[in-house]
Amino acid sequence: MFLAVTLLGAVLVSPTIRLWFSSPESVEALSPEERKVLYGQSTVPGIDLAGGYRLVAGMDLSRYTERGRARAVEGLVENWRRRLNAFGISEPVITARENDTFEIVVPRSADTGLVSRIIRESGEITLHLFKDGAEVQALRQRIDDALRERASDVAASDAGNGGQEPADRGGSVSEGPEGSASDGPGAFSALLARITVEEGFGDIAVSEDNLDAVMAILADSTVQAGIRAFNLANPPAGAFAWASEPVERGGRLFHPLYFINQDVDLNVQPVASAVVSDASVTANRGAYAVRLFLQDEGRESLANVSSANAGNRVAIKMNGQVYVTLNIQGRIPDGRIEVPGGDALEEARALAVILESASPALDVAQLDQAAEALSPLGEGAVSSAAGAGAIGLGLLCAMFVIRYRAAGLLFVTGMLHYLIMTGAVLRLWNIAGIAPYFTLAGAVGLLGAALVFVSVHLWIFEYLRAESGTESSVRQDVMGSLEKIRPVLVWTHVMLLLVSVSLVVVGTDAVVNFGLVLFSGAAGSLLTCMCWTNMLLSSLVADWQIRKLSV
Repeated sequence: MFLAVTLLGAVLVSPTIRLWFSSPESVEALSPEERKVLYGQSTVPGIDLAGGYRLVAGMDLSRYTERGRARAVEGLVENWRRRLNAFGISEPVITARENDTFEIVVPRSADTGLVSRIIRESGEITLHLFKDGAEVQALRQRIDDALRERASDVAASDAGNGGQEPADRGGSVSEGPEGSASDGPGAFSALLARITVEEGFGDIAVSEDNLDAVMAILADSTVQAGIRAFNLANPPAGAFAWASEPVERGGRLFHPLYFINQDVDLNVQPVASAVVSDASVTANRGAYAVRLFLQDEGRESLANVSSANAGNRVAIKMNGQVYVTLNIQGRIPDGRIEVPGGDALEEARALAVILESASPALDVAQLDQAAEALSPLGEGAVSSAAGAGAIGLGLLCAMFVIRYRAAGLLFVTGMLHYLIMTGAVLRLWNIAGIAPYFTLAGAVGLLGAALVFVSVHLWIFEYLRAESGTESSVRQDVMGSLEKIRPVLVWTHVMLLLVSVSLVVVGTDAVVNFGLVLFSGAAGSLLTCMCWTNMLLSSLVADWQIRKLSV
């Protein structure tokens, strides 16, 4: 049993040992997937010990008053910190600068792409009913006519330039995915082709080649005036919205373009919870989904909207784009909405974090994504602290050997067992989905647990010295003493474990990190005392017939 526990601990802690004893160059030389696996299985050095990656974000806050600006910055920083903590990034360093920029430093193990998404996206989700019918079809036809007219103008201009450039510049009239340019009623040119995105629904879509041309047309003042006139004649007002992702047809990419109610039909936030699960309704958009559970008011509003619009379509809009469209089958009474989370679990987790804590609708621009930031303590300070710790540990072990001889050697080897068990419990936190970074707060937690480990062994050995009688009764005295001290030993460690769990539950940032490492150190101490120390002490006086444990 003892050997099995030790071997299991060594296996669990091996990725951490590999990471900590590898040079930064060798870690960077790994493929992204290998590096992700190594970081995911290891206890990673925190920002204050090993540095990390710096991301710089900026936004325009000029329209705010001084007080409003301060309030917006404070709310944004707090929201980012809460999101990153929920994503498993402990103690991120977020600094607001005077020029409306923010510096965010995260550990080297963090996926900077997902961190960037967590920072940029507001997470605000709204539901919009589709506008359809003959009038909408006529509006789409007007847009298509404008596209064809522009394409003709471009072709004429190119012809006037002597044919220097092809007439395909953002306005080719190539055949669409479900039909070519057509002259029949209700048909569109290949610039604004009809495509089946959702089963049973024919939506308009724009090929990748024509995307810029269509965007320019939609932004044109004449087209915008036509849309406004259409909305006045056909309330409620509608607006064009792009899909968040393109679809592929025949080896080509097309961007769906929807016409939906301009005003919000249902604001989803705030949500009661966002849960990552396997996709069901949105399985065609990835293996994972995020299920949103609305609060009471939102659940009632969703039930009313779905009941009144059964058979219609609704668009779930996020970050100004249509994230997914759904056909309303009937009343939705449970207040549950599923949105696609992608094919990667971490991507779905990031989306759940974003949706569960919608941020103020500020236009956050990414300025710099992966500039390396060194530890604020400096590499020399960290190395010096590690060296001092090693010297202190060596002196402590020497004292135990001098004082307790054979039992002192047992303590020295027990320290190695203790560190392995502590690392193994930290790995179990990783397996449970909680990533404890080894920061300064964690180092303090480990030091506290180590002091308990040392104090417990001092107490055990001194107790044995005091209780040991004549040489002939050493075995009986040791075995009896171990039985007496076992309840106190267990009680002491259990209390420490309960305290550390409380810190993890009620604390934030550094306190949580301290609690995680303290718990792991206390668990490692208990395992070492109950397995290693107890077993070897028994063997020293029983199997090996060593009659004196100390001077």
